[in-house]
Amino acid sequence: MSAAATLLGSLLTLASPPASDAAPEDDAPSGEAPADDVSAGEAPADETPPDETPADEAPGDDAPAQTDPTGSDEDSPADTDDAGPSDAGGDAPSEGPPQPPDASNDLPRDERYEPILPYGEAPDTAEVEFADETPPPPEVRFADETPSDPELRYDQSRQRRSPSETAIRREGDESDELGQEQFEGRQESPQRFAVEIKFGPYLPSVDRRWTGEGFGPYATIFGRTNDRGETTRAPRLGLFTVFGFEWQFAHAGGPFSVGTTIGYFRDRADALIAEPEPDADTVRAGADRTVFHVVPITLLLGYRFELLADRFRVPLVPYARGGVAMAPWRSTKGGELTRNEAGQRSLGVSWGWQVNLGLMLRLDFIERAAAVDLDRQTGINHTYVFGEWQFSRLDNFGVGNAMAVGDDTFLLGLAVEF
Repeated sequence: MSAAATLLGSLLTLASPPASDAAPEDDAPSGEAPADDVSAGEAPADETPPDETPADEAPGDDAPAQTDPTGSDEDSPADTDDAGPSDAGGDAPSEGPPQPPDASNDLPRDERYEPILPYGEAPDTAEVEFADETPPPPEVRFADETPSDPELRYDQSRQRRSPSETAIRREGDESDELGQEQFEGRQESPQRFAVEIKFGPYLPSVDRRWTGEGFGPYATIFGRTNDRGETTRAPRLGLFTVFGFEWQFAHAGGPFSVGTTIGYFRDRADALIAEPEPDADTVRAGADRTVFHVVPITLLLGYRFELLADRFRVPLVPYARGGVAMAPWRSTKGGELTRNEAGQRSLGVSWGWQVNLGLMLRLDFIERAAAVDLDRQTGINHTYVFGEWQFSRLDNFGVGNAMAVGDDTFLLGLAVEF
């Protein structure tokens, strides 16, 4: 038995390649044994198999020989791992599976430098857990007393002066005693003046004193005529324009005023031919025109009852005015003054008196807010439309042979108080 073991060891020694035939250290990869170093059932030449005894050292009769029943000897994994590093001659890198590249390096990042995941790659959110019952509201604690307001310090140098008791009562919209004015808002601005403009028909009463046959001298010239120019009817009424101004110097249920008015009237017609021919087609000269001018001027004392409109908002205001008047007048033909049969020029002044009775409609009721704004911005207290009847006697109070140029007529107009 020992002879057979000795023979097998010698054969294995002869079959092993010499050490110089081993693979180079640099060509073998780290951590792996060369393919030619270890063969199935063969051991490296420089290592003695653990299960075998070298040929030059024959075991004694007492050492049993260990042989592979299959007739081949295989190295253990531990021997294979130990041979690689010794042949490579260096430290081997740590072994393990290859790491994949970090995909988040290629993703865009937000302002916090966190990767922005595309749609479908957002991480799963944690499952939301709901409470079984609604938690009770927190207990609110109230103070026993309301805290006092903090003390505020004002700049007294810039503080507005406190209103007086009179101003508070006036702006308080409080009811006064019976029969006294009840304030219902902002007080109006002071009312001192009024202006008006009015229009109406007018016909001077020049022929009032005429007692002869036919038409009087005024109607003969300015009356309505036939085709031949002869007067057949009374003159037409002309337009009379009046401008008035008054100063309201006292108030007692309405203003007392003193004022003046200036009016203007004009009438015109084709001039009469002094000695027309009996068979002439016309008795008038179309090239010349006769024009009559009269300018009534008055000085009137008046009263306007505004109590109902001020306290009870009844928009009707009656009034009356009366005073003295004068009316300069003249008559021209072809731009020159005419003369009568006595050779006197048609130019003069007639004195007399005038009375006006009228009723005004206060327009504030249409839009009271607009009336208040108008008063605040312009100082206009009230606006009116009105109508009146005028009695005018301008004949030197009936003394002498003065020209009578007054008239009884009606007028319509617009008035403003401020």
